[in-house]
Amino acid sequence: MTDEKRLYSAIRSGKRDEPKATFQYLYTKYKPLVCFIAARYLKEKADIEDVVQETFVNFFNHAESVRTSVKSYLTVIAKNLALDMRKKNGKVVLMDEEGFPFDMPEDIDRNGGFEALILDMKRVLSEEDLRIILLHLVDDFKFEDIAAKLEQNVRTVKTKYYRALKKYKNAGGGKQ
Repeated sequence: MTDEKRLYSAIRSGKRDEPKATFQYLYTKYKPLVCFIAARYLKEKADIEDVVQETFVNFFNHAESVRTSVKSYLTVIAKNLALDMRKKNGKVVLMDEEGFPFDMPEDIDRNGGFEALILDMKRVLSEEDLRIILLHLVDDFKFEDIAAKLEQNVRTVKTKYYRALKKYKNAGGGKQ
């Protein structure tokens, strides 16, 4: 069952504990991703934690009206909240070519290892390939949007994306 079907089923079930269990499941599943997205835009751990909390509060309060995938909704909300906080506080630190300029929250590595995955991908892939993968999988951009952002043809972006995934997989993708 997809996350979306599980969410709608829990909301409509009328059972008191089912929505709570479903929200806990979704929180546990997507918290590392939301932390990762917030950490791409913010430096302070407290700010990252605030964005994560606000993202899930927003999601829980509006779950009945979510008309997109759970992942898409959470990634968009997290990114927007992080950008808003960055503007408000003037704390600007983006992930750059040198890696992560911050300490990731402790539960990232235990619950998903995004930092380790990105660093592992960097050993095999070019910066452009990695950027295309992150834009598509983490930021949930469509290939058309990535192509426009990079000022490239959509087919070129798709080809680079699939070749990069294949290259990473053939290089042992995540197995060190």
